[in-house]
Amino acid sequence: MKLDSNIAAVITGGASGLGAATARALASFGVKVAIFDFNAEKGEALASALGGVFCKVDVTSDAEVDAGFAKSRAALGQERILVNCAGTGNAFKTASRDKATKEIKHFPIDAFNRIIQINLVGTFRCAAKSAAGMLSLEPLDAHGERGQHHALGGQRGLVVLGAVPDRQGLLGEGDLGGDAADLGPETLDHALFVQFHHRRDQGTAGFDLLLGIKGDVR
Repeated sequence: MKLDSNIAAVITGGASGLGAATARALASFGVKVAIFDFNAEKGEALASALGGVFCKVDVTSDAEVDAGFAKSRAALGQERILVNCAGTGNAFKTASRDKATKEIKHFPIDAFNRIIQINLVGTFRCAAKSAAGMLSLEPLDAHGERGQHHALGGQRGLVVLGAVPDRQGLLGEGDLGGDAADLGPETLDHALFVQFHHRRDQGTAGFDLLLGIKGDVR
């Protein structure tokens, strides 16, 4: 895919960290960028600087993701690139004993569910909705850009799924390793899907997962 002003891209978690760096990198090639994030102040500022559009989006919300895609597509056109960088993290052991009180505690399930809803379900929610939009596009050239990465019939779009590079969490901790391991087969399944529809997946993008973790645990 040639990166230029004919291409629109959506970057989730695009207001800071890896997402912001990705938005800047794509914009440097002339790509029209839409930033999905819940941090309106940073997102608006970056989108303005890059000549793009900001969409206030919580990736755990179907309604907000739908509204974000509607806004970005109205402003920039159907995206051919999606980069999922929205993600977060925490640090709890599956079970632990308080050193002072000796009380035994288990991993707070609501905290685990929050990570899964953002990092796993949110990633797939955006990927599925973006892929559905890409199916409306025509191949980028008359030759269908065949051959590379088993693109059988033509290059319509590129979906980049964010994932932690390794599958193993920290000792005694469940969520960071768990959602990353789930994203592995999810990425593979999505790659097979988009290949079937004549597109290719190209690489992965990471999350700023460790920003929610402090001290020696990070």
